[in-house]
Amino acid sequence: MPAKILGDPQGRLTKKVQDTLLAKGITSEIISPDVLELTEDWRTNGAVDYRTDYEAHNQMLPLIYIDGGCYDFKQAMEKYGDSGVIWKVIIPSPAVCSKVIAVAIKDDVIQRVLFSGGCDGNSKCIDRLLYGTSVQMAKHLLGDITCGDKGTSCGRELAGGL
Repeated sequence: MPAKILGDPQGRLTKKVQDTLLAKGITSEIISPDVLELTEDWRTNGAVDYRTDYEAHNQMLPLIYIDGGCYDFKQAMEKYGDSGVIWKVIIPSPAVCSKVIAVAIKDDVIQRVLFSGGCDGNSKCIDRLLYGTSVQMAKHLLGDITCGDKGTSCGRELAGGL
């Protein structure tokens, strides 16, 4: 099943989203909003105007177009992802570098953590280290971490969103 992903220019979250969809047998293509041209093929796949969709979803990238429908990440994973996995999408404080954090939870255990924006290496570390951790333990581990003088951090924002 083909899909198109309207992602952020860095492609960090969107590459992980692409891998997640591929694991479900959904082939996908990432299209950055700054280079997207509205071709007839794009319109027929569910997008009339990507700017409208982008604003309608409160800029919660990526937007995913599958079978003529437009979904934000959480909606797409609920429809096409593993059963029993709940995706929590967190919009962190503007004080941190991450713009969106998506967490897959099954039976109160973290399965995946995806970040859009922020430090790519740290994002990968958090994802890897939290795999198999209970939500309560993740909140305990990350809840008091700050970044510089910001008074918060991507980890703290993740903990607060859980």
